[in-house]
Amino acid sequence: MSTGGHIGALVIACGIMVTGCEQAPESVATAAIELANTKCPVMGNPVHAEETPPELIREWNGKKVGFCCPPCLEDWAEMTDAERAEKLANPPAGAAH
Repeated sequence: MSTGGHIGALVIACGIMVTGCEQAPESVATAAIELANTKCPVMGNPVHAEETPPELIREWNGKKVGFCCPPCLEDWAEMTDAERAEKLANPPAGAAH
């Protein structure tokens, strides 16, 4: 193969690599997180899966639990499993930050 042939092959290979990495597949880019709760189990404020940042989600008993703020994560970490189950089943009415 001539030098021109090598360069042509290189250009084609680079073009394939660049266009193939432009965008994540639709299913990955729009994958929704399913939370086990719609209210913060600590304060009772609304929690929306599409608006909750990953740092405010914890996995517990195979479920993803969303929280309204970092201090609630700290309170959750100090609870027993029985307390957590109770809070998920019966979250507080909601509180202002």
